[in-house]
Amino acid sequence: MKTWLEHLQNVFNYHKIDSISFSDRSSQFDIDDIKNVFGNIPIVYIENNGRFAFNQMILQHFFPIEELTIMAENFQDSKIPPSLHMQNFVKLTCTESDSHEPTNFTLNDLLLINSKAIRVENFQMPQKLLNKFIKLWQKGSNPHMEYLSINYLDGEENGEQIIMNGIKYEVNPPGRVRNFKHVQFEDPIQVYGGMDIYRLDGVKANINIECGIVEMFVWFDHCVVE
Repeated sequence: MKTWLEHLQNVFNYHKIDSISFSDRSSQFDIDDIKNVFGNIPIVYIENNGRFAFNQMILQHFFPIEELTIMAENFQDSKIPPSLHMQNFVKLTCTESDSHEPTNFTLNDLLLINSKAIRVENFQMPQKLLNKFIKLWQKGSNPHMEYLSINYLDGEENGEQIIMNGIKYEVNPPGRVRNFKHVQFEDPIQVYGGMDIYRLDGVKANINIECGIVEMFVWFDHCVVE
């Protein structure tokens, strides 16, 4: 494996390994050999391979991880362990495959996540849950979160009204553009319009809701780009 890797690196003249992805046939390899060859990798993707024990070995061997992408199907009963939510990742992405029967991502799951960037995709998630989460964030939950992206499956036509019900907010003109910088992003991204809300300590966040996707940008001082 090491010879094969060195050959590819020489062919493409690229010797840095940024990420590693484990797919359906990865379990055919010895996890100790993979670790010895690739070393510490900051970004890890674990796709659905049906090997629960192997997935656990991946997490054990490659910690600490900066950015982790996992699928609910990687775990027994399609339930991501709370202990994994609580890790201090820079970015955690929780997703389900399109072919898998959707399962619920609960309010408690969201509240347990301790990562700076959170992405949740293709789960059943009532919009009232998102409303409760935002209200709890305003009271001080998820203090390390800088960016949140949720792609939910069971949206309603008046989704924005449900999500923002009872929340005081300021609407920004659609043409207003602000630059947001997070450690996950190599370059600042442009945030258009949206709704501004505030936490009890005065920290501001911008919420954008469009086509079943909710994004939340938390404007800590180090995230603001003039």
